[in-house]
Amino acid sequence: MLEKIIRKYYDEIFRYCYHHVGSRTVAEDLCQDTFVSFIEHYEGYRPLGKTKNYLYTIARNKCHDHYKKKTPLIVEQVPEQETGQRMEETVIMREMVMTLPEDFREAVILRYFQSMPYQDIASVLAISLSLAKYRVKRGLELLADMEGGAHGTT
Repeated sequence: MLEKIIRKYYDEIFRYCYHHVGSRTVAEDLCQDTFVSFIEHYEGYRPLGKTKNYLYTIARNKCHDHYKKKTPLIVEQVPEQETGQRMEETVIMREMVMTLPEDFREAVILRYFQSMPYQDIASVLAISLSLAKYRVKRGLELLADMEGGAHGTT
């Protein structure tokens, strides 16, 4: 059962961690820590919702703990299939998202990098559905403001 869960969600949780830290190595460590924590607490785990949301909650906490250590953001090269302008845009977007306040950053990462439905975002972040929608919307507005400032005239 545990092996099936790990196989099913490993790549998704890894991508989530990677979007947070921008480093493949650190993301792998955080992803592993997420599943180790899940396994350690599996005996007492009582599924009240989706297992996937529970894993995202653990991963979110692991990423949050990583930030507390004040480790500098390391942005590695984007995977090889993304080249040229696309790669540059992806790196710039990741850097911009990482500057958002934590609440908005989390919601935007879950919605746009993980393609998570609003209801699941609300569950992972332990907030109401309307607040999840607001945080995504406001996060996008902040990103648009940043982009407008970056391309504005001086």
